Amino acid sequence: MPAAQEKKLEKKRRILENAYQLFKSKNIYNTAIDDIVKASGIARGTFYLYFKDKSDLIEQLLFFKSAESMLAVVREMRSQAEEYPDLAGYARAFISLYIDFLMEQKEALAVIDKNISACMRYFPDFYDEEAKTLYNDIIDHFVRGGFDADDIQRKIYLVVSMIGSVCSDAILFGRPYGIDEIREPLTASALRVLGVTADQQGSMIE
Repeated sequence: MPAAQEKKLEKKRRILENAYQLFKSKNIYNTAIDDIVKASGIARGTFYLYFKDKSDLIEQLLFFKSAESMLAVVREMRSQAEEYPDLAGYARAFISLYIDFLMEQKEALAVIDKNISACMRYFPDFYDEEAKTLYNDIIDHFVRGGFDADDIQRKIYLVVSMIGSVCSDAILFGRPYGIDEIREPLTASALRVLGVTADQQGSMIE
């Protein structure tokens, strides 16, 4: 990524992070654009170079925080990939790490709520080649297991959306089921959506 583009991206991230901190402390409705501008150390005109208005910032913030969550998961998957000799184990580990991360990030989940799957729309805009490489590593594991690349990306989108929505209710509200009650059925459902059965052992990761 060119240096100028990276610098611009870094400034946008800073504005979003400062807005996130203000939203947590003052809530969205009591936070003005001027508050965000001051916290970010930028001119008001600079704000409008990145966002149309406050609503646009809020929408992009949801994508930004959900993309952060997914990036953490794919990084962890890359570090643990060799521990799973078959595709079923790899897929189950991905699902488990994703749920664990959502549980650990309850504060962020309260802001993201059910919008975490939308991060896949903005993922390339917020992150560099390393992030895209990490995501493509996951796709490649499934392709080596006999899956079509486009099909598995669609299925991952569905799984991310499903887990994010169910975990949002379970972790934040404990209803209609708590996370301990729903975790195993949710994992089994996600595996079925991916097309990997829990007892599958045949697709080896090379």
